[in-house]
Amino acid sequence: MLVAVVSAIAMLQVVLMAPVATADPRVHPFRGSTDWVAYQTFRDGRESLWLVHPDGTGDHELETGLDAVAQLPDWSPDGERLAFTTRGTFPEPLFEHDLTSGATTQIFDCELPCFGDDEPAYSPDGSEMAFVRYRGPFLEEQGYPADCALWIGDLTTKALTRVTSDADCDRPYFPRWSPDGQSLTYHRERPTSGGGWEAAVFTIRRDGTGERRLTDWGLSAGSPDWSPDGAWIVFSAGYGTGGRADLVRVRPDGTDQQRLTSYQSTSATQPRYSPDGTWIVFTALKPFQGWPRQRSLWAIPAGGGDHAVIAHTERIYTHGTWQP
Repeated sequence: MLVAVVSAIAMLQVVLMAPVATADPRVHPFRGSTDWVAYQTFRDGRESLWLVHPDGTGDHELETGLDAVAQLPDWSPDGERLAFTTRGTFPEPLFEHDLTSGATTQIFDCELPCFGDDEPAYSPDGSEMAFVRYRGPFLEEQGYPADCALWIGDLTTKALTRVTSDADCDRPYFPRWSPDGQSLTYHRERPTSGGGWEAAVFTIRRDGTGERRLTDWGLSAGSPDWSPDGAWIVFSAGYGTGGRADLVRVRPDGTDQQRLTSYQSTSATQPRYSPDGTWIVFTALKPFQGWPRQRSLWAIPAGGGDHAVIAHTERIYTHGTWQP
């Protein structure tokens, strides 16, 4: 009996001393994902849109069939279409590309005095699109169009509704919807006395009322995105300053500001939530390395933590957005 007890104790010691199985850090957290991350890049002397799986595989160009340059992609809520901005034609309208059929179609009419539409964002139910519209005439002395504003367009009827009225083209940048479709977040920019500029994050109701600034101008906060559960707005602090930028999140009422990244030699910009809200995809920018500066796509857990690399090469990856 004593021998049996001693033997059992010895076996228990062996079990307790055995190494605990842990996740292999070499295994990519998104390995095998068939979703796509759409992004903007500059390769072979031109800008274009590409697609890559979240684990970095399958990288390829999106063939839009257009002569115009395609930029700033946004996924439809069903994940079947990509809206994007165009450059290099006049005017410069928004287009939508159907991944199944391969067809590319213009979204809204843009005839003079319309100069162009920019920065498209599908509404949560996919029935509308928020975007920025530029209208002429062009003010030569000031160097910008006479009218720049945030609009909402109905994707079925094509009816357009103006949301903001912005003097001197002091416009919203990069609008993003609240999950309930009733509000939008974006950033505005203003010059500083030292010749630079700064930015702040705002929200506004879809009818153009209740505009509210959420961040101090000195934080230079830009490129916000609303979390799918509506609880947070993430943005880049230090946006566009040329120095280092980090990701920060804040409640939609402007409270409880939390820093999510603190890299020593990398700027975190252009954050976008994954469709399930558990990750944030962003552009990782290596500053002070001349031009072109290396831009990679990374992702962090929505509450902060270690990053995963989606795409990390000497090429440029920017404005990444995860397919629903």
